[in-house]
Amino acid sequence: MKRIWKRVWNKLGGLGVCVIGAVLLAMISWYLIPYTTQTQTQPETTTQAVRETIASDLAVETMPGINEVGMHENKSIYSQDDPDSLVYFYVTVQRGDAGSDTDHSFADVSSVVRFIDSAHYVNDVYARAIVQVGDATGPLPGMLGYGATKANASIRVRGNSSTTMPQKSYKLALDEEAGLWRGQSNIALNKHIFDATRIRNKLYYDLLRSVDHISSLRTQFVRLFIKDETSGQTSYTDYGLFTQVEVPNKKYLANHGLDSEGYLYKAISFNFEMSDALKNFDDPAFDQEAFDAVLNCKGYQDNQKLIDLVNLIADRSVDINEIVGSYIDRENYLTWLAYNILTNNIDTTVQNFYLYSPLNSQKWFFIPWDSDTMLYGEERSIEGNDQDYGTWEHGISNYWGVLLHQRFLKDAENRQALADKVDELYQTINKQTIDNLVREYDAVVRPYVLAMPDIYHLSNTVEDRETILAGMGEQLEKAYQMFYDSLEELMPFFLYSPEFTDDTIRFRWEAAYDFSNERITYDLTVAETPQFTNPVINVTGLSETQYEAKLQEFAGKTWYFRVTAHTPSGKSSMAMNKIQVNDIFFPGVDVVEVPG
Repeated sequence: MKRIWKRVWNKLGGLGVCVIGAVLLAMISWYLIPYTTQTQTQPETTTQAVRETIASDLAVETMPGINEVGMHENKSIYSQDDPDSLVYFYVTVQRGDAGSDTDHSFADVSSVVRFIDSAHYVNDVYARAIVQVGDATGPLPGMLGYGATKANASIRVRGNSSTTMPQKSYKLALDEEAGLWRGQSNIALNKHIFDATRIRNKLYYDLLRSVDHISSLRTQFVRLFIKDETSGQTSYTDYGLFTQVEVPNKKYLANHGLDSEGYLYKAISFNFEMSDALKNFDDPAFDQEAFDAVLNCKGYQDNQKLIDLVNLIADRSVDINEIVGSYIDRENYLTWLAYNILTNNIDTTVQNFYLYSPLNSQKWFFIPWDSDTMLYGEERSIEGNDQDYGTWEHGISNYWGVLLHQRFLKDAENRQALADKVDELYQTINKQTIDNLVREYDAVVRPYVLAMPDIYHLSNTVEDRETILAGMGEQLEKAYQMFYDSLEELMPFFLYSPEFTDDTIRFRWEAAYDFSNERITYDLTVAETPQFTNPVINVTGLSETQYEAKLQEFAGKTWYFRVTAHTPSGKSSMAMNKIQVNDIFFPGVDVVEVPG
């Protein structure tokens, strides 16, 4: 057969190729006639339909401008976390090179105190360490530091007031060559010595993970074992239970889908007001130590943007709703404020938060930090410390002493917006939510909190701890009610330092504030003791915010003074000042030494 076709092909030659091509072309043309005719008769309709289909497939959502974008955290970062798990850290402490800043023993590191005279004190002492991760049997293959024989990190104590306690919290800073643990190079291990439950910090951040308009932090219950080679130890010592809390830094921003090149500050004692410490880095008068007592810069090294924000807040001619909206993200701010109020996390006025701003945005955002005193009322009462706290330390009055918050909360519509946000959060964060998580988390930590070494340093009885745990859900209900109470209360104020003339002393204070515009009067008491026994001045019904007395009656002595504000309807408030005398706190009181 092949030979026959070959003979035919040879005979036809080039003519055959043309004939066959013509036949094929005719067949194709005949086949396409219906489609060609259809296209020619309906060209516009078909073309339009195709265009519309393509347009719908390629529809792109219009992106908001950079100053319109809120806090959009990558919430998937939390999908890998197991709140019921334990991670085991094994840390071998070694001296660094002779003469280096890590040339210290572990005893040197652990003896550091970073809290003096009720204030943060920068005092960091480092040693080197081999950091490894594993399970109850020891370090495991494939995990951080496995097989390491040389230091891969540094170690120091962390915290402020907690550094005065026997059990310490630690910060591990991994070397670049060590790699990362869960995307982190700075690992904060918190003992939470003041928290009888040992679950508050994790509870706070885990509840926040699903909340919109704000970022949270990853947390993990940890058991820590330390081998102190600087003292000759050859085996690990069990240091008990810790909570690992993610540290906000550039890696944190990147991991959470935020701008890692942006501005980031940790508030140390920052009230959103100008001070001599708040200067830019290139200012000849810039004092790093003074600045660090107010803020820690963790991001872009330029303070001018923050200084501009502070100046805006101080400028009463600028509408506060322009500031909180254009320069501070409104939804983020309301969420941060509402969440801390609902959880009664009161130690958030001038510290325990971060401020973040993307590099090319004019907006600032709050990131929460350090929450081991949330829902603390029951524990405070059991420990007999209620008298240490002022009547203003709840709801919106707790924030009244900060200019930003005060200006914002003087607006009735803003107070309503805050109430709406508190109610929104309360739908999912309430007594039932708290009680369920408390039971879940306590089941994880109880075997270790009630065992050595932690039970030895537990500042509460086991029975008291049970009462505290059982009451945490009810504490949230109380915080919710106290917030609504505060919306009707007389706002607190500050006592100023007295002024002296040749023959007088003038006691002065800020005006209290009432949302109902009632008339306000003041009572002033002055005595030689903070308990105000035998007062030398005890006047009531003052309509002005000052009072003068003869100086000679006060010369050469120390005097304590307090002011209480009242309205005709029975509302009252005390000053936001607080002093400590012989380890006892006296809220609403200030002290003055009068020269002789």
